[in-house]
Amino acid sequence: MESKGSSTQKTILYIIIVILLVVVAGEYYYFHHKIASMSMQGSNHPMMMAGKGMKGMHGMPGMAMMAVTPPPLSDQQTQQITEGTDKSTTKKTFNITGGNFYFVPNKITVNKGDQVTLVMTNAGGVHNINIDELGVKSSTIKTGEATSVTFTASKTGSFVYYCSIPGHRAKGMWGTLTVQ
Repeated sequence: MESKGSSTQKTILYIIIVILLVVVAGEYYYFHHKIASMSMQGSNHPMMMAGKGMKGMHGMPGMAMMAVTPPPLSDQQTQQITEGTDKSTTKKTFNITGGNFYFVPNKITVNKGDQVTLVMTNAGGVHNINIDELGVKSSTIKTGEATSVTFTASKTGSFVYYCSIPGHRAKGMWGTLTVQ
């Protein structure tokens, strides 16, 4: 026969076990519900990246890069965009800021025949800049570094410049070069 104290201790132990199970089940539900919700929104949450076997920054599993709000155009960038269609000069330089996951500016217009130099400064992550139709491909650079490419705008049309690091273009790291 059990004593009254032993019965009370078992009851308390059962209550503690039930509480722990409820807490663990609640955490499990919350965690998986949150992950599923982020998956539907195309999240780059580190747990999402690790869970899907994807690689984040520098190829490290689970080291996702989060999107950053692009900075506004600088006065110099605004002036360069304005001068892009100026016919008094055929040499055009554009300073582009690249970050996770944007280019600023993301719209540039030049004239056919212009010699165009794109100087990209990396504000965060690992990036490059490419324009397939014009044979433009920069080196890949890290945060704080800069790279430049010079090419002739040899044909008219609208061309996408983008970062070729897997997934970056799809996340919004692209812009449009219009050659008129």
